[in-house]
Amino acid sequence: MNTATEQYQPPPRASTFGDINPYVVRLLIVLSMTFSLLPPGFDWSNVEAHGSYIEGSFIFQLQFGSVFLLGAWQAWRTRYWTFLHIRHLNPLLILLILYCAASMLWSPYPLVTLKRVVQLGGLVLVGIAISPPIGGKHQLIRTMLGTLMTLMAISFVVSLVMPRIGVDYELGGAWRGILTQKNTLGAISGLCVVMWIKECFGKTFPRSLCFSGILFSLFMLVMAKSSTAILVATLGTAIYLLVRRRYLSGPFDGRRLTLALVVIALLGLHMFYVSEGRLPQWSELFAPFGKVFNKSTDLTGRTDIWRLVLLEVQRHPVFGIGYGAFWLGEGSPSQMIIDALHWIPLQAHNGYLDILNELGIVGVTLMAGVFLFHIRNLVRLTRIDREEAAIHWAMLILILISNLSESEVFRGVLFQNIFFIYSSTAISARLTVDRMEKAAAAAALKGTAA
Repeated sequence: MNTATEQYQPPPRASTFGDINPYVVRLLIVLSMTFSLLPPGFDWSNVEAHGSYIEGSFIFQLQFGSVFLLGAWQAWRTRYWTFLHIRHLNPLLILLILYCAASMLWSPYPLVTLKRVVQLGGLVLVGIAISPPIGGKHQLIRTMLGTLMTLMAISFVVSLVMPRIGVDYELGGAWRGILTQKNTLGAISGLCVVMWIKECFGKTFPRSLCFSGILFSLFMLVMAKSSTAILVATLGTAIYLLVRRRYLSGPFDGRRLTLALVVIALLGLHMFYVSEGRLPQWSELFAPFGKVFNKSTDLTGRTDIWRLVLLEVQRHPVFGIGYGAFWLGEGSPSQMIIDALHWIPLQAHNGYLDILNELGIVGVTLMAGVFLFHIRNLVRLTRIDREEAAIHWAMLILILISNLSESEVFRGVLFQNIFFIYSSTAISARLTVDRMEKAAAAAALKGTAA
């Protein structure tokens, strides 16, 4: 057992740090998630989610700069827990950030790379500052639910009263409210459905409020006209319900489930190869889902971008071109893709491919390690608090899936990346506090017996 566990002391009270206001934790969660979902710089004429992320506008820097400074202040005031949590943080996450920083040495835009690294480091610091025991065990999920519901309520009003802003008539009258696009509104509506279903099983909110929340979230989901978001809501609910119930028992249930899914996938590939004499193409794998959700098998042109990015990867396969130094618009390294497509993409629409391009094989390996260590921590949390672990499991799987068609994870201050980092730091903190509490209980029992 480590030193921190053996030398356990009762958790310091807030007064030890100068009467810390618990609302600071909620404020950090609300601000960071709200800023990530609203148009950059509050400019509703610029609804491209990645626009200001690339340009680095003053308002954008002021928004997240204030969040990072407030997070640093909170972390310093609670430095007992801050330093303890840093010691038990996901070590692969720290290594990945350090590697991103090292890529400044070969990045064609070292200053841009530095800014992206500062964003990652700032999010980790804020995540530590809001983690248990300073932030409550369930505070991240419930504060996020309140934040998303508030944004949806405002979007509901704006879509009705100010349709010029809230309705996208070019996409069949789909609602986007005050958010960047209809898919964003649909995504948070789907997540709220899952989180309200979670609250239905608890005692914090009245059952009538939970049902009302589900119905309103479903209404906004339909008005956003996002088939992808409907898939998120359906899949997220199924994953949550599966994990929270003990359909599988024993210490190796997660490994058994994973092994079963891998075996089923391999058997399917084997049967296809035996019957066809070749492996299936992406279009054949995606076709059944595409028919259900009315999507083309080329993922609305995404595969064209992927092929071009893979050509770029061949120029720097091991270490990558440099973190955040590729998709910078005209005149940047992505110019050859702009020339080929005749429009300006700001991402590869595949988060794993973007990491491979910017950080190479080394970066992708570290990224995989981050996810594996996070899964290891989730398995441990499941044994402590299955109910809370279930929602983190659902969110993780949805993030891993959506990252196949959108670049968000480890892409700066975007919503999914913020939640993943906050989830990772919170779970690590929960495990640390649990070890300390068990050590204290064991010591007290030993003292009583003596």
